[in-house]
Amino acid sequence: MDDKNSTPGTSPAAAQPADDRRPEALAASPAPGHAGRADATEASAPAAPAPKRSRTRGWLIGGGAVLTAAILTGGGIALGAEMADEAADLAASASSDDSDDSRDADDSSDDSTNGDVSNLGTASADDLVAMIDAASAAGEGEPTSIDLKRDGSAEVTLEAADGAETEVRVDAGGEASVVSTESADDDGAPLYVLDADAIAAIVDAALAEADGRIVEIEADDDGTSPWDVTVLTAAGDFVELDLDAGFAVVSTGTDTDD
Repeated sequence: MDDKNSTPGTSPAAAQPADDRRPEALAASPAPGHAGRADATEASAPAAPAPKRSRTRGWLIGGGAVLTAAILTGGGIALGAEMADEAADLAASASSDDSDDSRDADDSSDDSTNGDVSNLGTASADDLVAMIDAASAAGEGEPTSIDLKRDGSAEVTLEAADGAETEVRVDAGGEASVVSTESADDDGAPLYVLDADAIAAIVDAALAEADGRIVEIEADDDGTSPWDVTVLTAAGDFVELDLDAGFAVVSTGTDTDD
């Protein structure tokens, strides 16, 4: 028999394994029992663990909380500092107001002794001249005003040729002392001053208009009415008079002593 002829039992196709002949069928048809085991495996497999919390997210949240607290704390500190500054400003303002009130009270105390005006003012030109002379000896400049106080003292203003002003206090005994001095300005020398002749003329004219005592005389550079005079009447009224350059009364006004 020819060896090249193959018998049905020994043909190449018969010798080829069944798995090699039907790869598609094997692939499409799973082995028996495998599907059941897979389902059982899936059913019995433990649930997938929950995703872990992101550590970065925790850091961000924690950092945000710290930053917020820092901002709030910083804001609180800044607000507290601002409030403290405002409180300090208010305290300083109140202290300044108290100081001003105190000075006003001091000035008022110079002007009053429990409302008693028996020692306030004078009807004598000689008294005024004496006080002005004492002030002129203590400071520099020409006398331009005199303001009498209820304790018997007086404040006299002296103006120098360069415009500097000096305030001099003359007590009831005639002792004079400089209270303050202001630096020179552009006003220059005063046009009208309280010399002895001017004082005598002012007293005569003022008391002829309003009977009482001279409380204040002030000279300014107003050519129309350079002399301002205040007279305390027996009724307790303060009469304000304006005198022209020739010592004639040009206007009057009354201010009741409260």
